[in-house]
Amino acid sequence: MIAANPTLPSRTSSVATVLVGLGLLTCIYLSALKLLNVPCPLTGCGEIINSRYGSILGVPLPFFAVPLWVILALPTTRAWQNRVQLASVALLALGGLVLMGVQFIVLRGFCPFCTLHAAAALGAAFVLPMRGRAHSWLPSLVLVLAMPLVYAAKGLALAQVHSWDGPGYASVMIPKASRDARTSRPVNVPASSMQSLESTVDQAAFSWLGPVDAERSPVLVISFQCPHCLDLLGQCLKHPRFGSLKGPKVLLFTSSDNAADSTAVLAAILSQPGTPQQQFTAVFSQLGMLFDPLLTRDSKELRARLAVLFPHYTEKLAAARELLGAQSEALKSVPGKGTPFLLQPNGSGKYDVSPEDVLFP
Repeated sequence: MIAANPTLPSRTSSVATVLVGLGLLTCIYLSALKLLNVPCPLTGCGEIINSRYGSILGVPLPFFAVPLWVILALPTTRAWQNRVQLASVALLALGGLVLMGVQFIVLRGFCPFCTLHAAAALGAAFVLPMRGRAHSWLPSLVLVLAMPLVYAAKGLALAQVHSWDGPGYASVMIPKASRDARTSRPVNVPASSMQSLESTVDQAAFSWLGPVDAERSPVLVISFQCPHCLDLLGQCLKHPRFGSLKGPKVLLFTSSDNAADSTAVLAAILSQPGTPQQQFTAVFSQLGMLFDPLLTRDSKELRARLAVLFPHYTEKLAAARELLGAQSEALKSVPGKGTPFLLQPNGSGKYDVSPEDVLFP
């Protein structure tokens, strides 16, 4: 359609405005989810945008599409400007097709927002050459609407994802939370309960991120199937002082449907020589190879990659299962209901965790 009409009509189109608005809004929204480390409230989004195909050099892939969408709303007075708009809509449509192939064929997942973006791009490729460009006021309007949408999604997602009762977090090993616990409000543990909790956790916790200080180290609950947990662990490894700082008491949460994958990764860690921190670093320095199969729960591919990277990991499977059993018992004492969750020594807890919260001198 674009090739048959090498120029765009000079008029504006309401249909084009709607399509460009949808495309621009989804791009800003998906970029914000990645940059702000906000969980998506819809199932499937996290696995796609947090995969290795979701960013380039740490920059979210949707971010690169934002200027292309904005170009489609700019007035054109010269032929070269017209050609730039045609090239922009063609790139968006082609990119949408390629990323849909990656989503459905490579990652075998489904992100509703990614699919909506691709549909808007393909629709714009047909509509703009026939109807004209979007209205020039559109980018400003979308920017005004975008941030309230992101923060509304954040509140909804925290209420859902930060619950071990929620989809993907159901567990036969951890008591179910009451409905009142399924919120993102701060968690506080009475001082009288902290002593009993610490003695239980200390016996089972891992010291993967650095030596543990019995009095000052917080408790960090993570999951290998949580994209934000994996991102947090990756950021800790990149911390300029990693290796010279103390770290948290790490508890690994597993559910009935991902216990085998978590056990395999833990076995790989145990199969490496050195201190717990050195063992963890050896495995998670290969996080790029393990990220996709962990999030997509592709157990066969995960084991194939582990066998290549850590050939002796199967020898430690029994030990890994035993350790996870002890960890599941320790988790019964932890009040948080989701991952990542940080419980401070003073009894306060939170879900928005950064490397600065867990690494300290």
